[in-house]
Amino acid sequence: MRDFYLRENRVSVFIYVFLLIVLTIPNYISNTEADVIPLGSTGAGNFIPKEDCSLIMTNASVTFEINYSKTSNKIFLSFNGNYTIYNPFESVRMTLAAPFSPELINLELTCIIKLDDNIIPFSFLEENLNLSIWGEYFDRTGTLPRKLLIIDVDFPENESIKLEYIFDAYIEIENYLNSDLVIYYDVGTSRAWNGTITERVEFNVYGDQPHSYSNSSDHYKFSISDIEDGKSYIWEWKNEVININKVYISYSYRSNWPYWFNPSTLSWILLFYVFLPVSFFLLIIIIVLLRRRHKRKIKENFAS
Repeated sequence: MRDFYLRENRVSVFIYVFLLIVLTIPNYISNTEADVIPLGSTGAGNFIPKEDCSLIMTNASVTFEINYSKTSNKIFLSFNGNYTIYNPFESVRMTLAAPFSPELINLELTCIIKLDDNIIPFSFLEENLNLSIWGEYFDRTGTLPRKLLIIDVDFPENESIKLEYIFDAYIEIENYLNSDLVIYYDVGTSRAWNGTITERVEFNVYGDQPHSYSNSSDHYKFSISDIEDGKSYIWEWKNEVININKVYISYSYRSNWPYWFNPSTLSWILLFYVFLPVSFFLLIIIIVLLRRRHKRKIKENFAS
């Protein structure tokens, strides 16, 4: 008799533990997160003049430092751009703009602009490029509003000036399924200047590496190299007219499976339509069997 109750107590403990596990699984799943990504494309571009001009951008050198980890809710990005612009004619004063996507946070607070190594003032303007005088320089298909960094520059006759701008920014990450994170640099803005250009764009990516990037073609030289804790993606042109709009790296979270087959949704489907019904059915069977066994033991005890 004692052995029977001992075994029955063990079964009861098992049932309680089983129920505890079943009740905690939904809470666990609801607190898990899929890979997180922002919507839209994020990046920057070359300086462009407000008006048609005869100025020549002879050289551009751009470096992105990107630190991206899926365990963080931010992507940190540092930028350094150096530009040489030559004026072959008489002196002129020109308004220039450098475009940024609005997803770059903290840019205004950290940005520094230098003209021939001297810091100069600047301002920011946010515009819809479809309606802006600056829009002619962009491929505007699906273009979102852009932040424009505005400066006024004097170009001496028959001389070159050097512009540098740097900033540190970050991108807020949110939960969006079936989207991409694309970080680009718009090399197509180089067409705003006369003549040919020698240009180099470098993405130094630390942490999680991109799933895709702008591939090499006959129009430019492309290379990937290992750096400490990451990789370097480099695009180069030498005395050329650039024939593409932008280079980029991209983190893709798009799935070829139907929406219901993504891990989070599939977990809920398995939980509510398979695991819980089967578990409940098995629990009922166990209870019925235990009650029958208990009644049978009672009858045997009375008979003896």
